[in-house]
Amino acid sequence: FFKLCRAREEITRLNVEVRHLCTTIHDEECHMLTVIQKLQVLDLHLGCELQRQHRSRAAINAMHCYRLNRIESLTGFSGV
Repeated sequence: FFKLCRAREEITRLNVEVRHLCTTIHDEECHMLTVIQKLQVLDLHLGCELQRQHRSRAAINAMHCYRLNRIESLTGFSGV
């Protein structure tokens, strides 16, 4: 009985965490693109290097977002 109660509590926490993670990924993406754009004017080499690193990170984040979207589409997901 108690394990079932803890499992329900964990589902509630995960519903919130999935939304938080999606928001964090989105906000970081917007911030990185802004910084890269500014750096390409101020320091081209640093801007290009940051853009190169951002591409690989963005690809990984895209996989995470795909999986998070699949979680959000589950029937038990409430987002609250």
